Amino acid sequence: MRTVDIVVPAFNEAESIGPLHARMTRALERLPYAFRLIIVDDGSTDGTAEVCSALAAKDSRVGLIQLSRNFGHQAALTAALDLADADAVITMDADLQHPPEAIADLLAAWEAGAELVHGVRRRSSSTSLFKRLTSRLFYRVLRLVSETPIVADAPDFRLLDAKVVRAIRAMREQSRFLRGMFSWIGFKQVSVPYTEEARFEGRSKYSTLRMLKFAISAAVSFSTLPLRAAIVAGTLVSLCSFVYGVYAAAQRLIFDRAIPGWTSLAVVMSFLSGAQMLFLGVLGEYLGQVHAEARHRPLYVVRQVAMPSSTNPKSEPRDG
Repeated sequence: MRTVDIVVPAFNEAESIGPLHARMTRALERLPYAFRLIIVDDGSTDGTAEVCSALAAKDSRVGLIQLSRNFGHQAALTAALDLADADAVITMDADLQHPPEAIADLLAAWEAGAELVHGVRRRSSSTSLFKRLTSRLFYRVLRLVSETPIVADAPDFRLLDAKVVRAIRAMREQSRFLRGMFSWIGFKQVSVPYTEEARFEGRSKYSTLRMLKFAISAAVSFSTLPLRAAIVAGTLVSLCSFVYGVYAAAQRLIFDRAIPGWTSLAVVMSFLSGAQMLFLGVLGEYLGQVHAEARHRPLYVVRQVAMPSSTNPKSEPRDG
């Protein structure tokens, strides 16, 4: 029987873990696979680890990876992929926005020959207009600037063949945008639509500021276009300044008249100063990523691992 690991990062999701397990059990009981549910507690403070441990005591298919602190969603997913051991791995969120019933569709695409199956969401009526607009803008801008085509509206609900998991494990960059990394590695990829549901409990852990930082990191990780745009803009500004300088010199030397306009000069200087600061910020983002890579710290630190008994022995805590 083929094995499937379902990995779920969780940060303060104590209220959602039980209902997620119950729905998943009902959805998977008739499917001909050996399933394991691996939950990554990403430094929760609400008792998520205790809820997971209680579930594991009742269901031998449930495992827990407990990180030493909150390392973020991308690092938690990486920890799960590092320790998962199955013919296929399915990643999904703990808040039940990714319906367990849709797992069967991902598996059907895998059985048809796909090696990486993206769950592409169809927005429900409960999704706010702000979230719909910002998500659409994020993907459009990213696809415009990225050198790698990114699948739009494909969050972290997907199926990975074992060979895809091995390829992702080999990529250890610090600034991680897994959605882009999945698109970059190639393999046979397909998309399967699903209807996104409302969160079971609480609010999204991604604030607007955090989403903005995530978007900037994604753009810097998968594109050098901002650097090239800075070069082009700098060249155009320099050319315009040179033309204006020739014009000003001609007015003074040939026509013997000064050019009025101290206000316009101040505006131009302010604009150029702001542009310089913006370009320095772009350079700073790239240098920050280089600095993070040079430190070569682990992507995560594991406090404790309790994998399901049916996996290969990997019970010793390890760092990422």
